[in-house]
Amino acid sequence: MFYTDIEPPDDIKIVPDKRKVVDDSFIKKVESYMKWQKIEDATIQWNDDTEVNPEMRKSKIHWMNNPEFQRVLIPIYQEVVAKVRQVNDRYWGYRVDGWEPFQYTEYDESYKGHYNWHSDTGPKCSFEDQARKISFSLGLNDADEYEGGELVLNLGSKSIHSYRLSKGEVLIFPSYILHKVTPVTKGFRKVIVGWGVGPRI
Repeated sequence: MFYTDIEPPDDIKIVPDKRKVVDDSFIKKVESYMKWQKIEDATIQWNDDTEVNPEMRKSKIHWMNNPEFQRVLIPIYQEVVAKVRQVNDRYWGYRVDGWEPFQYTEYDESYKGHYNWHSDTGPKCSFEDQARKISFSLGLNDADEYEGGELVLNLGSKSIHSYRLSKGEVLIFPSYILHKVTPVTKGFRKVIVGWGVGPRI
């Protein structure tokens, strides 16, 4: 667990759909942080092994937990998790004790960045007695800067919902829901994704 929030502020009102929940100053903080960070090929995890599998997932990532930049990262975490926690408390009520490191992710047209169908409740969670409960995806650039790159949620019974995130917009959903990111066919898509963790059921 990288970050635990205690008594998050209760004066922020949002709804659980894609609304602009952070402003340009937040985006600039993330961009300033990322100028000093390295990105790497995204991997997938099977049991205890990780591998690069471009058929399943093709993107560039950075885990946002560089200890040398803690003073920059903590305000970023605080702003996001306060909003995500409020949505969870209002609509699902999962016990969330803390947050895995956020992941900065880039999808580029040059390699048709994508992520095929998956759920976030697999073996990635690094705490034996914890599981991912809540997932979020936060847009970092405008939707008109890319084509494709839709976040698609499968809610069962042939209920499929697609979203093109723009700068400052967020989607929050239970981590067990199947979802994917369609190939980016033009431009460049940037997001932060993250997961709230709590006791296994």
